[in-house]
Amino acid sequence: MNLSKPFTTLSPGVDCAVLVALSGSTRPRTGREVARLAGRSKTAVQRVLDRLVEHGLVDRQTAGDAFLYTLNREHLLSPAVEVMAAARNELVDRLRDAIARWRIQPVHGSVFGSAARGEGDLKSDVDLFIVRPKKIDAEDPAWRRQLDELASSVRRWTGNHAGISEVSAQEIPRLRRERPPVLRELAADAIDLAGRSARWILKSP
Repeated sequence: MNLSKPFTTLSPGVDCAVLVALSGSTRPRTGREVARLAGRSKTAVQRVLDRLVEHGLVDRQTAGDAFLYTLNREHLLSPAVEVMAAARNELVDRLRDAIARWRIQPVHGSVFGSAARGEGDLKSDVDLFIVRPKKIDAEDPAWRRQLDELASSVRRWTGNHAGISEVSAQEIPRLRRERPPVLRELAADAIDLAGRSARWILKSP
C-alpha cells in the first residue's frame, strides 16, 4: 500500500484524490484549493468535481464569482470515502489492538518513520520499535511468535513489510548514551502503541 496515499490502492486516478481532499474538512473549498490538496491539475480536478456534484457525492455552492465544494456526508458512499481518508489512523488502531492482546506485554511499542508521518510508498516498511521486558529472552518462543504474528498482520493489512527494531529493556541505558539514528527518528515522529511512552526511551542518561 502507498503509505502516503492509501486510497491509490483502490484507484490511482483523480477521483479518490479529490474525495480524500474534501473529506479532510467540513469547510467549503474552492476548486483551486481542492486541486492543491489533491496534488493534481486544476483542469482534471474540475472535471471530477463536476461529475461528483452530478452524482450527489459532492455539494456545490456559489460564493461570488467562485464555486465552493464540500463532501456530502449524507450520501450513501461517504462512509467509504472517510474510511479511505482514515487508513493511517486505522493502521495505528489495529497495531495497538494487536499488541494489547499479547500475552507478554512489551515495555514499549511504537510506530515511527514513514508510516508514522503518513509518507512512504509501496516499498516502504512499516517501522516498529519494540522494547522487550528484561526477564524475557530474545529467543523465547512465545515472544517470537508474537512478533512474527504482528509482522504477518502488517503484511496482510497493508501489503507492506514490517520493519521491527527490537531491543531489551536492559539496552535502553546504552541507547540513551550512544543516541543511535533510530532514537532520532523516534524523537521526530514516534506514535506510541503500548507500554511506556517514547519519551521514556529518549530521556537523557
